[in-house]
Amino acid sequence: MYSWRNFIDKAKRYFPLEKSEKKGLILTLVVLAFIFSFRSWGIEKFDAALGFKNFFLTLLFVAIALAVRELTQRTIAVWLGYRAQYKAWLLGLVIGLVVTFVSNGRLIFLAPGILLLTHLETHRLGKAFYAFTMKHYGWIAMSAPVANMLLAVIMKSLYLLTGVLAFKTMMTINIWIALFDIVPIPPYNGSHTFFGSRYVYVFVFGAVIGCAALLTFLSGILPIIGALFIGALLLWAFFVHVDKRW
Repeated sequence: MYSWRNFIDKAKRYFPLEKSEKKGLILTLVVLAFIFSFRSWGIEKFDAALGFKNFFLTLLFVAIALAVRELTQRTIAVWLGYRAQYKAWLLGLVIGLVVTFVSNGRLIFLAPGILLLTHLETHRLGKAFYAFTMKHYGWIAMSAPVANMLLAVIMKSLYLLTGVLAFKTMMTINIWIALFDIVPIPPYNGSHTFFGSRYVYVFVFGAVIGCAALLTFLSGILPIIGALFIGALLLWAFFVHVDKRW
């Protein structure tokens, strides 16, 4: 029988990071922090002290964003009978750095890592599906951009309540990570969601894009409500004009 005690037991075994994951996440963390803080190394001229201060602050913000997405994916993966792991994509990180340097930080390119899933066969007993399925892969992958966008919504509300600029910066970082993550091209999570279920992908794509746009002038629960409406509207348009199953 599946229970919270069983889930907690599996979480203790499959949540801890492997040595390769730790190295990959540290590399990803440093590169993304550098990309996001590239234009914060001085106001009128280069300022090393200010630059390092902004870099380490951004390092903290990116760490929170990555922690949220990893915990979310691992939680859903374990619940469905899988083990989720992170693998840094070296080429994607290098391209991100090149784009940052070439554009002087005006353009952002994020392709940090890859979601790897291991099917835990012994933990699938009693469930409707015993084999690895792309549908489950899509659900787990989808949770990452959704988690980052929800965190962005929280950061926007905290920024409006406190006026602390750090919350606005965290909101921006999470929005960018979520937006790149829904691109339907490997190794982005959006590709796994797209091949797992076109309908889920279309809805999540519309919701994430919509939430990112609405956060420019709304806060609280309103961006979430608006995002759900935009996602549903895009899904309806997909049914009528693309899928044509109605």
